[in-house]
Amino acid sequence: MSTVRRAPMSVLAVLALLVSLLAVSLTSATAEAAPASSGSPAYDRDHILVGWDHSLPQQARADVHAREGGEVANRLESIDVDVVEVSENQDPNEWVARYQRNPQVAFAELNYQAQQTSVPTDTLFEDQWGFHNTAQSVTGSFVRGVNDWDIDAPEAWDAAFGVGSFPSTGGTRVAIIDTGIDRAHVDLLNKTQACASALAAIGVLTNGTCSDDNLHGTHVAGTVAAHTGNTLGVAGTAPDAQLAICKALNGAGLGFVADIAACIDWSWKTAGAKIISMSLGSEKGTSTLERAVKDADAAGVLDRRDAGNGYDSAPNYPAFYPEVMSVASFNQAGVISDFSTCNSDVEIAAPGEDVWSTFPENTYGVISGTSMATPHVAGAAALVMSELGLDAQQTRSKLKTTGVSGLSTGGRKECTSYPALNLAAAVGEADPRLHRLRPTPAPSRAASTTSRAARRSPAPPSTAGPGARPPRAPRAATR
Repeated sequence: MSTVRRAPMSVLAVLALLVSLLAVSLTSATAEAAPASSGSPAYDRDHILVGWDHSLPQQARADVHAREGGEVANRLESIDVDVVEVSENQDPNEWVARYQRNPQVAFAELNYQAQQTSVPTDTLFEDQWGFHNTAQSVTGSFVRGVNDWDIDAPEAWDAAFGVGSFPSTGGTRVAIIDTGIDRAHVDLLNKTQACASALAAIGVLTNGTCSDDNLHGTHVAGTVAAHTGNTLGVAGTAPDAQLAICKALNGAGLGFVADIAACIDWSWKTAGAKIISMSLGSEKGTSTLERAVKDADAAGVLDRRDAGNGYDSAPNYPAFYPEVMSVASFNQAGVISDFSTCNSDVEIAAPGEDVWSTFPENTYGVISGTSMATPHVAGAAALVMSELGLDAQQTRSKLKTTGVSGLSTGGRKECTSYPALNLAAAVGEADPRLHRLRPTPAPSRAASTTSRAARRSPAPPSTAGPGARPPRAPRAATR
């Protein structure tokens, strides 16, 4: 069983205690999560997942269900998985065991609950240091920054678009599977080109609805593709990227494997995304999720997932599947974040602490976590695909081989010095002798703090022209 952990609020989140307290609110059905026992993540008590060999005829599958007394709530046809209803007051573990004994069944498993991998902190920050780090003081942060530990986004934008140009359309489509999006946010207007939700725990998709009742998904979306150079709010890693949003996590940041698998399938088959960004996870791997990931990979879709916030080396799924590019977090001092999971599956690290981005209702807020590192990499992949014309595997390799060495492990034995994402190196930096500009920050904003997160509302547009940015000082070539 598996529930993704959230790091402590001082860094990232609330630990997975919440899993045992929160049930999933559904639109078309009601799934109740079994409370997580010690060392055991939560799962859906109303359904199990039954997988079949692709060659097994439908009638043979129906015969198995008839013998076992199972009623199919939904079929995930593309991955040959049935969502089977569990009779009232019966133990889904016993149903799994019964189906597993049938030789015609490829696998039977619990419908585990997954969870967003971070929740916001309650401190305001002024700067997107992950894009451009001059060792500036980040308001409210206790981390002393080190110059140039960032992804060199301004250099990359100059190389990709030309100095001072920030197109908002025409880029690669990125699917985000999360808590949804505030499509009306001024920094995300017209970014969402496809929208769906799956919240019933049985993998049923509803097209056209993906509103964010949490804020996590909107924050991730802003990091990937917020409008840039518009004198408002924040910048996006890939300003020209388009978004496909599939809401698989409810307002509490919780969702089930069946719905996540359905969203993965929708992302590339229906929404036409070339990249999938998932800032969610579970401590338990499932065959259902693995099939969905493998199918997307075989179709040439690049899947990115955060490594997790376990403070340890424990695997986190779907990040631990080899088809998924697993992302760790580092801070503005060039140190791997203490909450970031470190293991052999991690391929790259990106900025994940004190990250400012969009919040619902035209506000902005800061969150820390590997959830925040992942959209930096997803946005970087989108820009590389668009500018260099690379496919998924070529893009994956490009991001890794152009990553910067030298990250500190902070003394953590389970971590190694993963390559740090460098967007400029991946895209091809413009002439370093040119003055490079970056988007003008919005004027000072009135800030308010809620019990959930630090927020602030955008100020009116400044009188500076779009894309106006101060000249940058020369940067050292090495770190």
